[in-house]
Amino acid sequence: MNIDLYNLKNINVGDWVESSYLKGYFRVEKIKTNYRNKEDKGYLLLLKKAFTPNMRFSFSMEKCHVAWCHKLSDSKVQEIEKIFEENSNKKLKFEKLLPLYPCIQEIMFLEIDIKQINYFNKKLLILPKYFTKKQFNDFLKQENIFDYVKETSSNPKSAITLTIYTQEWMIDRNGNVLYCNPQIGNMWGKLAKLDDEKYSDF
Repeated sequence: MNIDLYNLKNINVGDWVESSYLKGYFRVEKIKTNYRNKEDKGYLLLLKKAFTPNMRFSFSMEKCHVAWCHKLSDSKVQEIEKIFEENSNKKLKFEKLLPLYPCIQEIMFLEIDIKQINYFNKKLLILPKYFTKKQFNDFLKQENIFDYVKETSSNPKSAITLTIYTQEWMIDRNGNVLYCNPQIGNMWGKLAKLDDEKYSDF
C-alpha cells in the first residue's frame, strides 16, 4: 500500500484528529516538516491529547506523521466541545499544558566524578543555542571533554550521561541536523522531551 507523506488531508492547526498510531483524540497545535537524512519526508503534526478512545480525560503532548492521522467528524468534535463546556476546570488544564513534545536524543556517558558535574556544565554554556554534531564533537575536543566521553557504560542506570536533543524539523540551511539543550546528569531510560516554545526557531 502506497502512503502519501505529503497529503495534509485538509488538516489545519486547531483541528481535532485521531491517529492509527496513537490512541485517543488530539488537537493539532502545529504542523512541521519531517526531515530524515536531509530529505523532506512529509509532515509531522504536533498534537495535544485530550481524551482516550473511551472519552476519558487524558492530557499529553505528542507528535505523529500526518499520514497516520485523519480529522474527526463534526459530530465527534461537537461531543468534545460539549464535554469541555461541562468541565471548565479540565478545559483550563488542557489549554495550559506545556508544549513539551517527545524528541530525539543522543546519549553519551561521561566518566567523571559527580563533584565535577558543575564544572563540566559551565563548559556547555560556551555552545551556541543550536549546533551540528560536528560542531559538538569539535567543542568536546577543544574543551578537553572528549576523552571523558564513552559510548557504553557497565551500569547505565546510575552513570553520568551527556545528552543532546533534536527534532525532525531542526536542520540548518545545508540540511544538517541541529542539536540543542545539552544536559549532564542521568537521562538513561527517561522519555526525552523538548520545550517547543523555547526551541521554536524553525
